[in-house]
Amino acid sequence: MTATKNKVTIRDVARLAGVSYGTVSRYLNGNEHVSERAAQRIAQAIEESQYTPNNAARSLAQQRTSTIAFIVQVESIFTLLQASTTAAMAEANQILGDAGYQMVTLIANSDDSTHRIAQLVHSDFADGYLLFSLSEDDSLAKIFRTAHRPVVLSEASDRSTDVSYPAVDFANADGQRDITRFLLDRGKTRLAYVCGPGYSPSSSKRLQGFKQAMGSRYDDNRVYYADDWEITSGEMAAAAFEPILHDLDGIVCANDNIAIGVINQLHRMGYRVPEDIAVTGFDDSPIATMMDPKLTTVRQDSWMHGRAMSQLLLSMLRGETVGPHTVTLLPTEIVTRQSA
Repeated sequence: MTATKNKVTIRDVARLAGVSYGTVSRYLNGNEHVSERAAQRIAQAIEESQYTPNNAARSLAQQRTSTIAFIVQVESIFTLLQASTTAAMAEANQILGDAGYQMVTLIANSDDSTHRIAQLVHSDFADGYLLFSLSEDDSLAKIFRTAHRPVVLSEASDRSTDVSYPAVDFANADGQRDITRFLLDRGKTRLAYVCGPGYSPSSSKRLQGFKQAMGSRYDDNRVYYADDWEITSGEMAAAAFEPILHDLDGIVCANDNIAIGVINQLHRMGYRVPEDIAVTGFDDSPIATMMDPKLTTVRQDSWMHGRAMSQLLLSMLRGETVGPHTVTLLPTEIVTRQSA
């Protein structure tokens, strides 16, 4: 029976060359701090031992893993099912894969999961991070202060915080302002608003846009503050508005799911959309065209979002300078259908 020859390791090379493990490691990684004499002895030892470098080990020694972490921070796990999240994730994976990186997706939806992700980040397991944060909670973002790796955020925040990274976001306030003015210009002046959940930066920006458009007409008594982004919240909002529905001619909603819930409940209560009350959404998700009536909404290109975030991170990995407060705002547009 033939004995299996043990694979030659870097420690074997170091022993044969009469140098330290660290010296061989520096030599293999092209570090200039290796004397010419030591380099010659290491080269001879490699040839004699027929040592084959371990590419994975070299990658780690060079502090490169060819891995990018796409971290989704959510309050509700159901947010992951939204078309905007999955589209951004899919496009990021494509762009990073084409650039030679493997994207891994991590979900932070609890204190325990955030702690586990913090351990991974502190071990430098990835070359860079895309933080797709759908929450105002800074606990995850603060983890990266000691990571010394590029980070790109999915949303810009107006909060005063010591956490600053480049961000790629949509012009949320502009989009909601524009569709509200769209209704006002068509004579729909008695409007109510269904706001998204308080934990979301996008939610507050969209409410800000509605306020801008309404001006002196704005009435906080005609705003419903939803607990999440789901259809059920829209149904609850319409039910809450029942005492004033007779005095409304439009309801502006913070996203498409909420708008669909509003329409469903209005139909149950005998109101016609848009004849009695116009309804608008935000996102232009696939479900917007499956409704009757089809939903007038604000389109945000989530594929573009994932692409822009990935391209910005790749430029940082190439050594290009990007300021920590840099914010790229992606455009939105009104899509007119039958609901308004």
